[in-house]
Amino acid sequence: MVKEETVKEYTSRTPKSKKLWEVAREIIPGGVGSSVRCFEPYPFFINKAKGSKVWDVDGNEYVDFLMGYGINITGHAHPTIVDAVKEQMEKGSAYAIPHEKTALYVKELLRRFPAMDIFQLANSGTEATMHATRVARAYTGKDKIVKIEGTYHGQHDYVYVSIHPPLAKTGPKWAPTPVIESEGIPADTAKNTLIAPYNDVEAMENLFKKHEGEIAAVMMEPVMLNCGVILPKPGYLKDIRKLTEKYNIILIFDEVKTGCRIAPGGASELYKIKPDMVTLAKAIGGGLPLAAFGGKRDIMESLVPLGRTSHGGTYCANPLSISAGLACLTKVMTDKMYKYITDLGGKLNKGVSDMIEDAGVTACVNSIGPLGYVFFLEAKPVDFRTATVNDLDKTWEYWFHMVNNGVLPWGPLQFEQWYTSIAHTKEDVAKTIETSGDAFRKQAKG
Repeated sequence: MVKEETVKEYTSRTPKSKKLWEVAREIIPGGVGSSVRCFEPYPFFINKAKGSKVWDVDGNEYVDFLMGYGINITGHAHPTIVDAVKEQMEKGSAYAIPHEKTALYVKELLRRFPAMDIFQLANSGTEATMHATRVARAYTGKDKIVKIEGTYHGQHDYVYVSIHPPLAKTGPKWAPTPVIESEGIPADTAKNTLIAPYNDVEAMENLFKKHEGEIAAVMMEPVMLNCGVILPKPGYLKDIRKLTEKYNIILIFDEVKTGCRIAPGGASELYKIKPDMVTLAKAIGGGLPLAAFGGKRDIMESLVPLGRTSHGGTYCANPLSISAGLACLTKVMTDKMYKYITDLGGKLNKGVSDMIEDAGVTACVNSIGPLGYVFFLEAKPVDFRTATVNDLDKTWEYWFHMVNNGVLPWGPLQFEQWYTSIAHTKEDVAKTIETSGDAFRKQAKG
């Protein structure tokens, strides 16, 4: 539970947000456009954003490390991207007919992910993983997929399983029981979704042996980012790559969060792994809705009109999104900018870690490049089960303290993460470190 005085400070700062929420909740479930934006006592409402900052309707300024859950790698309203969108808007916002920029954009993705031969476009991470799953099944003629316990791959039924399941329902660690996470998903769905623990090669191979000849693909985040930040153990990704090749199973890297962020070519580049398929979204769209899924030529040629696997969408390859994404990846996110956000993320990691040590609280930071998260645990977790015992009360107390003092560290959920963007400054990081120190010292006093 968050302390009463912390909540009172929050409500005293955000009265206009409360009024807007009270109106919205009568006509929108939870008063928000996506369920993850709802939290108690109520969410604050944003009025504008620019660079590294957002301002709510009450005029409060926040250093924003949520960055739209990672879509704004260039910060808010970057002028180069704004100009690109304005220029395209004057030419039309949607055609539903091919246009030249689509191929130019895909060529940039192929440059960054050379193990891929073909990319197809979509509008969200959910769409990208959904289509990648369908393609893998079509290509292999098999129905089962493997996902990692504790990971999130979007809202479609086959992967909305064992995201953050109650430990009482998860079964043994070495052979997790699939747990459907939402009502409205047929029980039969989970029969084709197998669950493996992260960072455990032996458990994965045991699953492959048990279901040999039945598994189409393994879909996994190479860096586990829906339990905060959990890094792969040395050699883990290479061993998984070898296993999938041995058992003739497609390896899909879900790089919706890591792609074009932790390196120009994402985790595939950073860890020097060549998956069979990759899914992308968030940072690749310059702040607009854009996603992609790619793979080796023979796999991707399963798609209509080359094959019989359906893909489509009125907004796919929308010229506004393509214009923003093309400007983001080719004009703004240079190697210099990747170094900048990585170095800045390192400074934030070290600074917050130092504050934890100075305050003497039980916590640790796990990070990779521009991504990081504070766990209120003694040791850095290695999988979902070692992360899920994170102290939720202390997490929320930290989060509200940061927000009350003008820093939005991550989204209003446990196990999100901060995102450093090219708009963030050393001053932003210094403020965040100082504010974190205040939060930790306050917790140390009880």
